[in-house]
Formats: sequence, structure tokens, C-alpha cells
Amino acid sequence: MILLAAFALRLYRLGVASLWYDETVSVLLAQKDLLALTRHTAGDIHPPLYYYLLHFWGRLAGWSEFSVAFLSLFCGIVLIALVYRVAREWFGTRVAMIAALLVALSPYNLWYSQEVRMYTLGALLGLASVYFFARLLTADRRPPTAIRDFVGYVIVSALGLYTLYYFAFLLVFENLVALVWLFRNSQFAIRNFEFRISNYELRIWFSSQLAVLALYAPWLPIAFRQATDPPVPPWRSFTALPNVLLESFSALAFGQSVDPLMVLPILVIVAGVIAFAFGRDRRPPTTDHRSLFTVYCSLSLLGYTLVPLLIIYALSLWKPLYHVRYIFTYSPVFYILLALGIQQISNLQSLISKRILLFTVYCSLFTVSAYSAYNFWSNPHYAKDDLRGTAHYLAEHWRPGDAILINAGYTYTAFLYYSDLPVDWRGRLTEYATRNTSFDYRSGGATILQTGSIGGAANLGWGNPESDFYATTADETRAALDRVFAAHPRVWMLRLYDTVVDPDGVVRDYLATRGRIIDDEGFAGESYARVQGYLTTRAPLTALPSTATRREILLGNRIALLGFEPAATTVRAGASLDVNLYWQAREPTNVDARLYVALFAQDGVLVASSDEMPIGNAWGTSRWTPGEILREPIRVIVPQNIAPGEYVLRVALYNPLTNEMLAASKNEFVTASGQIVLMNVQVEK
Repeated sequence: MILLAAFALRLYRLGVASLWYDETVSVLLAQKDLLALTRHTAGDIHPPLYYYLLHFWGRLAGWSEFSVAFLSLFCGIVLIALVYRVAREWFGTRVAMIAALLVALSPYNLWYSQEVRMYTLGALLGLASVYFFARLLTADRRPPTAIRDFVGYVIVSALGLYTLYYFAFLLVFENLVALVWLFRNSQFAIRNFEFRISNYELRIWFSSQLAVLALYAPWLPIAFRQATDPPVPPWRSFTALPNVLLESFSALAFGQSVDPLMVLPILVIVAGVIAFAFGRDRRPPTTDHRSLFTVYCSLSLLGYTLVPLLIIYALSLWKPLYHVRYIFTYSPVFYILLALGIQQISNLQSLISKRILLFTVYCSLFTVSAYSAYNFWSNPHYAKDDLRGTAHYLAEHWRPGDAILINAGYTYTAFLYYSDLPVDWRGRLTEYATRNTSFDYRSGGATILQTGSIGGAANLGWGNPESDFYATTADETRAALDRVFAAHPRVWMLRLYDTVVDPDGVVRDYLATRGRIIDDEGFAGESYARVQGYLTTRAPLTALPSTATRREILLGNRIALLGFEPAATTVRAGASLDVNLYWQAREPTNVDARLYVALFAQDGVLVASSDEMPIGNAWGTSRWTPGEILREPIRVIVPQNIAPGEYVLRVALYNPLTNEMLAASKNEFVTASGQIVLMNVQVEK
């Protein structure tokens, strides 16, 4: 029942939210062939095992948000079963049941069971490693049992290192425990300053570490280089120890979707429950081997989580490494320790005190956990970055001839995963000099330009031209933007983590001073993703281009449709119909009118339409300068199942406050309903 309840909780709204940047990295890597995946991962900051598993899972189940997240969900469910197994073997069935229930309902576990990253896999392998490790040091010496535990420990520990580099800190904890254990139990013969090892556990421990190292040796040089010379720009800031402890403890207890200060009184209750786990010596049920935790018990459980956390903090004094997500790898035994404290409370002699304490503990845990889960699912403050929304917004507002700027390291994976735009060219912004600027961009797909880390260290990406990150200078960036502005009428920018790769705002300042902002849309998520659109010239149009068809019609006595281009066009069914309109404000207006574009059959039946803000939401009709001519590229998607033949394209402006169309001056091209006929469109199969 616990596993079924956990599965239902983790299945709820799985894949509903957008994937955030790290998750799209997972999917992009997993979609590569294994050789390309390995080569790319070797230049990244995480080892490849999780990506291998996702590669095969995605090929089997598909690449939707739901499908790719299911792998993490599966590992999260197996983790609950393993927590039960470990707790039952160490402390008995009752503690195991409580621990499994706590993990099943944990918002922290719920969060990462729905995230397309390696954290539930890392936590699962970590608990399996410690389980086999304890058996190695304490089990009997019969060959079948000893070999099974030895092989199990070596394999899961090596797999853990191939999953997450932070797994190494858990192995440090294991070795510290082993040293203490062996110091208490080993016997050494010292003759002529030589050590003769006669302790069975010492030999097993030493050989197991050598075996793990041997299995990890092929990747060890890569891991060492990534740790000492990371190919990515630094993005974390140093976190003080009190904040590290409070944030980590709050996440372990109630997840990342509550404010630790708001639930501080409940955290005190949780800490009190854990304190009960240290109340007296609790030995596990009699088994056929000596449990390591009959000696170290709760202290070892606490060290499982605390020792790696303190190592991360200590290393952060040199280079910031801490993030609350990494503590999840060391989280499973926290719930065993909490269950042990609850069991100790239930063993109190006073019936009244026991019932009051248990009622308080369970109410506090389940109430705050439910609140945290609700925030995780519904509170925009804790929502993932809506990169799906940014990509769809760009796809909706991009027009042929536009260029799109994205961060090379921080947004391109999301753009590739979510965007269905045709791509004419994608590459580094600084490589834009190789483009043929005489090319007619209006006839091609999107130009995707990946900005670099301005002022970044020269070692970014290790000089690999295929790396996600690359260093550049402010002058190189401005020179490349000059070429972009000379070749494209409009530029879009997907802003996310741009303060990391462009701390001085070189690109933002260039766009603001050289371009004219026409669109600015924000999206949910903690990183405040934005999509902004710019005209690449600040000089207003003073006349229609010679290729435009003139059709001067006044709308609402204030705005004139001057003309459009092309005069007629042919389009395939299922393709986009792109037209340029030319507007001119004759009088100021206090309303941001909306544009209705529709494609009609010859008999007047509507077959396709679109509704948009003319020019852009940052430059609505209320901001138009009287007399200035404005070019607006519009788009209608022609239905796939439309019959071949001739159709008519019409447009109209309307007041969004009243939904009434702006009255058009009398003209042969104005219909009885007030819509303006633009052109005939020939649709082909």
C-alpha cells in the first residue's frame, strides 16, 4: 500500500510542467548516439551513466516530458523499497514501515522523483552501497555470502561514481566509518617497524576500495580534470554554514517548496524526534551477522547525511559546490533516523505522553508535507522555469528574416527540445562572420546565435568548438552583433542566466542602445526567463519599399494600413503563410489594438486565423508615433487538410476591451463586416 500510494503521488502531474535547463540537457544528451553522448559528457560536469540509461529508456518509451521523467520516478519507487529493506534488517519491521512511509510522502523525494536528472538514481545507489558496505564489515566469512556482499558493494559503488561526482563524498563517509571500526577491531603485529595485517575485515575493506577504483579508472582522468579545471563558468555563490544547515535540514524534512524560516517551529519538532533516536542503545533483531549499527547506531545514520554535507561545505571555502539538490544523494537514512526516533517515542512508558507526542509529530509532519507538496504542484513561486513557454512564444512570434540570440550553455538545449522552428543556421555568435550577408534570410529558416561567456576564463569548454560554453570578449560580441543587425530586421533574445555569462550586460546594453524593443514577455520560474524582441534599426521608415502593394485604409480614424507585401503568394497545405504589413499612426490612441488575420475560402468559410498584438506587446498602438511607418510581419498556419485552391487573406484591428473592430474607411477592399481584403492565396498540396 505504501508503494502504491507513493507511485500515485509521483504519477500526479508528472510531465505537466516544463522541463528546466538541466532536464533539457539530460534529454538532449540522451538523444545522442552513445559515442557522441560519451564525448559530450566528457566535456561536461557530470558522468554519463544516467544519460546512458535515459538513452535506452527514451528510445523505448519516447521523449515526452512524461516519458523521460518516468525513469526518475521508477528509481524513486525502488528507493522506498530499499529503505524498507535496510531499515528492517538494521532496526526491525516497525521502523522499516515508518521509514518507508516517510520517504513515500516526502516532498523532497517527490520533487526529485519527477525531475529528469540523476538524483534518485544516485540516492538509490548510495543506500545500496552503504547497505553492502555494512554487511562487508560485519557479516560472517562464509564464501557465498561474503562474495555476494563484496561484488554488490563494488558494483553499486562504481555505478554511483559513474552517476554523480558527489557520490564520492558518501564513499569518504564509508571509509571514515571503516577506519573507526577497524581501529576498534583490528590486530596488528609490529616487528621491525613492519605491519602484518591479520584482520579479515581490513583486507576486505582495502580490496573493495581497490576494486571500485579499478572499475572507475577509465573515467578517473576525466573526472579529475572536470573537478580541477571545470569547463563551465562558475554560477554558484558561497553559502554560509548556518544557511547550509538550515536549508538542508528543511529540505530533508519538508522538501524545497517551503520557506525554512516559516516552518522553523516544526523543524524544531523534527529535530526533537531525531534526538529521541539517540536516547538509548537500541539493538536490531538478532540476525546471523553482527550489525555495524549495533555499535554506532544513530550516530552512523546521522553521519551518512552530515559528513558529506560538511565535506561539501569545507570544499566550498575553496570553490562553491553547495546546492540543496546534491544533499538528496545522502537523504535516505535521514528518514530511517526519523522513523527510529518515532519508534522510540512509541516505546515510552507513559501512555498519555506517548500518545500526545505521536499525535503532535504525525500531524506536524503530514500537514507541512501536504502543504509543501501543494506548493510543489501549484505555487508559481516554486515552479520550474517555463522554457517550454519561451520556446513556444518564440515560435509564435518569430518571422522569416529574424535572428534569435540564446545562451550557448544555458538555454540552447531547451530551445532545441521544445522549438519546432526550421533552423537555417545555428552556431556561436562570434562565428557569424562566416555567414553570407547577401543571403535572402526571408526565404530560409531561423538563424540561432549562441552567445558566449563574455570575459570568461580561457579554459571554458577546454577549447572544444563543440562545447556548450566558450569564452569571448565584449569587443568580439559587439562586432558580431553589428553583423547580425546589418543582416536581420529583427532580433529576439531568450534571457536566462544571462547575468552569469554576461555580468556586465554587454549584450543587453547593445540591444537597448542600438535596437528598439518591440516585445517583452516574462515566464514563470525562479530564474525569471524572458523573451525580448528588437528592431535592428532606430531610424523610422519614411516610405514604403518599392515591392509593397499600396492599400491605404484608415481604421478608427487614427491608424492607417498603408500596404503589404507580397502582392500574392502560393503556399503548401500545412505550411505558414507569411506577409508583411505596413502601418502608420495618424493620431495618438490610448488603446493597444489587436490584429485579427484570417484566411477564407472563396465561399466565405473561415479556414485559418491568428490573433496578435501588432508589432509587439512592448510597442502597442498606444505607443506608436504619428507619422512613423511600421513594418509588421504576420503569419497564418495553413491547415494540413485544406483542399487545394484559391483563398482570400483578410485583416482587421479591434479594441480588446470591447471586442469591436475599428471602423475602416470606405474602400473597395473593405468587406461588409469591416475586414480588409489583402490578397489571393493559392494553396497547393
